[in-house]
Amino acid sequence: MTVPPARARAGTAARWGGLVLVTAVLLAAWQLVPSGVQGDGSSVPRLDATLKALGPSGEWGEYLKALRVTLGEAFLGLLIGLVAGVVLGVLLGESKILRQGVYPYAVALQALPPIALAPIFVIWFGFGMASKIGLVGAATLFPILVSTMAGVAETDRNRIEMATAFGASRAQIRMKVVFPGLVAPIFSGLEISVVLSFLAAIAGELISANAGVGVILQVYQRDFRLAEEFAVLLILVAVGLALASLVRLARHLVMERMPDE
Repeated sequence: MTVPPARARAGTAARWGGLVLVTAVLLAAWQLVPSGVQGDGSSVPRLDATLKALGPSGEWGEYLKALRVTLGEAFLGLLIGLVAGVVLGVLLGESKILRQGVYPYAVALQALPPIALAPIFVIWFGFGMASKIGLVGAATLFPILVSTMAGVAETDRNRIEMATAFGASRAQIRMKVVFPGLVAPIFSGLEISVVLSFLAAIAGELISANAGVGVILQVYQRDFRLAEEFAVLLILVAVGLALASLVRLARHLVMERMPDE
C-alpha cells in the first residue's frame, strides 16, 4: 500500500523532531549534571570542556596522527577479514561437511572479545602493527563469512541446475550465477565488520602499542585529561558512522551498476 505524501512527510518530520529533542535533552544533561559533581578527576567533563578540546585549541595534531595509525591497522586487517570471510563463506556455503567442521570454530572465535585475544596476538606477532592487523582480521572475519555463506545458500538452485545442464563448469557457475548474488550479502557483513575493525584495532593498541588511538586514550586517562579523552571518543563515534556510511554508499553504487537479470 502506498503511503500518501503528506503522511510520509509527517512521519519524517516526527522522526527528525524526536531525534533533535532527545539530542537536545542529552546535551543539556551533559552540560548541567557534571557541573554539580565534585571529584578527583573521575567525574564526567562538562560538554563545553569537551567541545573546547574539539575546537581550534584542541590537540588535533595528536588526534589525527593517532587516527592515521589506527585506521591503517583497521583497513589492512579488514582487508584480510574480507578476503578470508568471502573465501570461507563460499566454501562453507557449498560444502555441508566443511560447514559442520569449520563453522563452530568460527562461532567460538566470534564469541571471544578482541581485548581478550589481543595478548595472544601480541605473543604470536610481536608488539608492532602485525598483531593489531591480525586481531582486526580475526574480529572482522565472522560477519562477512556468515553473510557470504547465507548468500551462497540462497542462490537460486534452478539457475545452477540450468547452467549445469548447459555444460557450465563449477568455476563458471560460481562466476556467472553465485558471485553476482553475493554482492548485497557481502556488503551487509562488511557494514558490521568495518566498525568492528576500528574497535579491534583500538583494543589491540590498549594492550601493546607505541602509537594509535588506544595509546592516546591511555595517556589522557592516566593524566586525568578527561575532556580530551571524551573528545577522542566523540571523534571515534563520528569516524565509525562515517565508515558505515561509506560502505552503504559503496553498496548503493555497486548495486546500481549490477546488470539486470
